[in-house]
Amino acid sequence: MISFKQYLEEKACWKGYRQVGMKKKGDRMVPNCVPEEAELDEGSESWEAGYKRRVVKTTKPEHKEKGYNWRIKGKDRPEISIKLYKKKPSQAEFNKQMRRVAGHEFGG
Repeated sequence: MISFKQYLEEKACWKGYRQVGMKKKGDRMVPNCVPEEAELDEGSESWEAGYKRRVVKTTKPEHKEKGYNWRIKGKDRPEISIKLYKKKPSQAEFNKQMRRVAGHEFGG
């Protein structure tokens, strides 16, 4: 007999979709199902390329006054700062912030 967790992992999504964790829907947690081919669409950049392009030194005096030297710039609007940092953020921190703002940038 399989556990409920194993059942969810195997049967949680429709054919052609895969589970990438859980999400909150109302007051309960449900499987987050995404299309299997949605891993890296044609024309989209890798996480590493995004990190190299979007993690930049800030030039705004008001940021520097507060001790911030680095920022993650917006995807379509580079004048927007996603988050400010005193030292250069790691690739893992960049990935975390991109997942956090994905709903805002990608219409989710």
